[in-house]
Amino acid sequence: MDLMTLGLLGLLLLGFILLLAVVLLRRRRRRAGKAQPKKTSAKSEAKKAPPKQVAPKKQAPADGKTPPPAKPADNSTKILGGPTEQQRALPAQPKLAYAPAGEKIRILIVDDNTGTRENVSRLLYFEDDLEVIGQAVNGRQGVEMAIALKPHIVLMDINMPDMDGITATHEMATKSPFSQVIIMSVQADQHYMRRAMAAGARDFQPKPFTSEELVSCIRRVYSIGLPIYQQYEAIEKAKTEDKAKAKQADKPERTESPIIAVYSPKGGTGVSAIAVNLAVAVHQALGDTVLMDGALQFGDVSVHLDTRPTRSIIDMIHDGQMEADLLDDVLLPHNSGLKLLMAPPQPELAESVSNSMVPEVLATLKKQFNAVVVDTICHLTHHTLSIFDAADCVLVLLTPELPAIKSAKLFLELTEQLHFKDKHIFVVINRSDFPGGIQPRQIQKVLKLEQTYQIPHDPRIVNALARGAPVVLSDSAAPSAVAIQALAKAVLDALAVSQGEPEGVS
Repeated sequence: MDLMTLGLLGLLLLGFILLLAVVLLRRRRRRAGKAQPKKTSAKSEAKKAPPKQVAPKKQAPADGKTPPPAKPADNSTKILGGPTEQQRALPAQPKLAYAPAGEKIRILIVDDNTGTRENVSRLLYFEDDLEVIGQAVNGRQGVEMAIALKPHIVLMDINMPDMDGITATHEMATKSPFSQVIIMSVQADQHYMRRAMAAGARDFQPKPFTSEELVSCIRRVYSIGLPIYQQYEAIEKAKTEDKAKAKQADKPERTESPIIAVYSPKGGTGVSAIAVNLAVAVHQALGDTVLMDGALQFGDVSVHLDTRPTRSIIDMIHDGQMEADLLDDVLLPHNSGLKLLMAPPQPELAESVSNSMVPEVLATLKKQFNAVVVDTICHLTHHTLSIFDAADCVLVLLTPELPAIKSAKLFLELTEQLHFKDKHIFVVINRSDFPGGIQPRQIQKVLKLEQTYQIPHDPRIVNALARGAPVVLSDSAAPSAVAIQALAKAVLDALAVSQGEPEGVS
């Protein structure tokens, strides 16, 4: 086949392709024309339009009476912006509630991830009506803390070791019904949501969330739980009043309340931690206990109790005079039941507290409360000596290391010059079983003591400090908490003998 023949065949093939393309294009246009309505001219529309109907003339009725005017048509459903049927069917959303003035929405965070717990705490820190009162690392600890702390809201993770969040939520529903649970989890599946709600959760907050989303969810759940909170608070208030009346009827009238000073001549022995936990244990035994931060320059009580002090001892001083009548306005309440007398907010303000003011304040506290616990500093300043003069009992704290033992020995020798013969002195060895530390028996021999009180080395007390919750309150079964409760009982028993009360106060 020569080249000319091949060329003719190629031209024929090209022509066939073009013809096929034209046919297909016409078919597509024809289909599109059928789908769209045909355009008609104005004249044709006028021809097709039905003739305008003329309203019939009104005829007067045969009886000659004028007919009543016709009611206008109801066009209310056509008003723009009006609620639709679907909107009218939706339930009214609860109005977000804030905590009453002077109170806060108490929140417990339960999550095994340390970063998540700290991040949630930061998100809520700047909200004036919200307060994180504790953090738990698993569901089991979360249930225990909810029973002890009674938070309004529990922010609960799902996937946790030991006990998952859904199981913990179910247990809280029966053991701590006061607390309302919000599940927070990356598992946004409907299956998890249904299980959480069936267990008793009030809401489900998927991770990650913004500060606005979390705060809005907390306030919404708090609004829903308000009737529950009010009911339980009324019941608890009635129980507390009944217990107070019964205790007052059973116990002889106390003429003076004990002042217990916690002191160490060596820094770093854990004085503030022991003073805070001892105060909670004393309050659980006697009620109406006040904790005074006697470290006027650099007090640590607010850190141990996760409290932002708004008032302090400095607010009782006006024109250089201590006004004891202002004490009730200056004391801060804590959710443990303690009342707190805080140190000045700035170190330089401590100079405003004169040497005579501290005994005056302690005398006022002694009259108004069942017990007074004072946290002190290691330096023997005039303020510290004033606290010792007013105290009925001094707890001398040390750790099982040579510098602390040496300082404690010197202080005990000094007590004779300080006229401590009429005071109860308890020597307490903190972290008594610390690895590598000196044995308590050797310490007793060096200090020439027949008895010392020991608080074991316990990481739980450190973890409680990181959460700003006393270990006696948040984890009462911890070894350190058990030892502090036993120490409080021993102190109260000894003071009850000296005050003429029956021994064995508990």
